[in-house]
Amino acid sequence: MRKSSQKDLINWASLKNINVFFEQDLILSDININLNYGENILVLGPNGSGKSTFLKLLNRSIYPIKSKNSSFKLFNKENINIWELRKKIGFLLKEMEQRVNNGVKLYDVICSGFTGIFNSRYSHLLSEREKIKLDNLINQWELDNIIQIEFQKLSDGQKRRALLARALVYEPNILVLDEPFCNLDLKSNFILTQNLERLLNQSVNIIYVTHNLESILPKTNRVLLMKDGKIINDGSPKELINTKNISNLFNISIKVIEQEGYWRMLPQTTK
Repeated sequence: MRKSSQKDLINWASLKNINVFFEQDLILSDININLNYGENILVLGPNGSGKSTFLKLLNRSIYPIKSKNSSFKLFNKENINIWELRKKIGFLLKEMEQRVNNGVKLYDVICSGFTGIFNSRYSHLLSEREKIKLDNLINQWELDNIIQIEFQKLSDGQKRRALLARALVYEPNILVLDEPFCNLDLKSNFILTQNLERLLNQSVNIIYVTHNLESILPKTNRVLLMKDGKIINDGSPKELINTKNISNLFNISIKVIEQEGYWRMLPQTTK
């Protein structure tokens, strides 16, 4: 496991001896980790490895089994107020798209970031400051021409951009993103990458899941490898993203190439 050379890291999340069950199945096991300010973290692993469940823990949408030896703190609090959490962390989780009812317009979905309730009609109650903030987000994510279209009629890329704008209404310092680049059209992928890089340059910390090594964000400085509900390795991209680790993690024969902070996966050729 990772040993930081920095002595004075300040954590925003601390998990000790954390286990999570779904019905009778143990889906996260023996999670011991601190997540620190200044870290941009990639969570990597095959389907079913527990990545999304790990992010849901941070969202407080699922809870671990309590025991005498376990501890789970967010911002030094074991029972953080959900509104305080929403202002500190912006979330993009897989199930969010399905939680929006038919007929709800894109604009109302972004507005719901202020209430936390997806299908609320909050737009008529916005303050002038909130309206300005919303307009800026709509411009940044290039959603100007579709704000009155029903959310469920949008493309995957448009939905993703709208939900990311929603996650940013309180200007959080941390983003938690589950598969942000999955099934995106070329335009949405470009806009998403451009905006996330801008946020990284503004010192927003991002923890994210992706299966595509080519989608690894610049300034990613920590990698968690997950398998069978456990964090099996924790280190820097240079240490962990290589042919041996990725081949073993996904049980495939590939070659990993890194060049100037960017990675590619190629089929492993046999002689």
